[in-house]
Amino acid sequence: MKILLTGATGFLGSALARRWVHAGHDVTAIVRSASAEKLKSLDIGDLVAAAYSSDADVEEIVQASAPDVIVNTACSYGRSGESLSQMLDANVRFGVLLLQSQLKGVGVGRFINTGTVLEPSTNFYALSKWQMTDWGESVVKVFPNQIQFINVLLQHMYGPHDAATKFTTHVLRSCRSNMSRLDLTAGEQLRDFIYIDDVVDAYDVLVNSFEKLAPFEHIEVGSGVAPSIRTFVETAHRVTGSTTELVFGALPYRANEAMSCCADTTRMRELGWAPAFDIEAGLRKTLNLESPT
Repeated sequence: MKILLTGATGFLGSALARRWVHAGHDVTAIVRSASAEKLKSLDIGDLVAAAYSSDADVEEIVQASAPDVIVNTACSYGRSGESLSQMLDANVRFGVLLLQSQLKGVGVGRFINTGTVLEPSTNFYALSKWQMTDWGESVVKVFPNQIQFINVLLQHMYGPHDAATKFTTHVLRSCRSNMSRLDLTAGEQLRDFIYIDDVVDAYDVLVNSFEKLAPFEHIEVGSGVAPSIRTFVETAHRVTGSTTELVFGALPYRANEAMSCCADTTRMRELGWAPAFDIEAGLRKTLNLESPT
């Protein structure tokens, strides 16, 4: 299978690239010119790198690679000082450009988009992710025989070597290093935590299931259970044997805090997928694969 992958330098994208290259798929990673060296440093076997610096480059890469499917994991969370326009460009405009390029190809363009379970009103990241989804749905309505768009509603993913800015990574590393004190909210929020291997398995099922999927679908990917954040933190504390003092209630909830997020895994299970890791198993594997930092 020929796969065009975005976000290959990121946590999810690099994991997908390794899985699919190892499985023998023809994988092309489309990256900004500024990210080409970072992608090379990941040393992902026979992964083909295609750098772009203009709209014309993107269209040329899509046409030259002639992918059976585009898998879009690229995004900007806005955590690194990105401007609103930069977030819009990464989360909406780039995806729309890929769809536009697919429309110029032969046959049905298949597109898997990584969306969000957060409400659009949560923050600008969530707003832009839903705007991309709206574009995908609208393009399918106008070109029903040319585009198939699957929007993955991905829950709270975690695993080894994830970004230090992620809550799960911060908690695990703080506990592992026996930081003296970890300030937290009350931890009542319910979250569906899903280990990276389970996420990769889900995407692998999806790229092989287009014949079973509608022209446009939202598909939820998560563990299907939602323990509290307090439970997650206490589990991380226990599996690391940490002496860190956990101070629940020291921090206020964020504005627009989502208090309950849990995937309905019915559709994915119909396609033959089921998660293999509970929180403790996922945390223990993360610890085994990460060297202390």
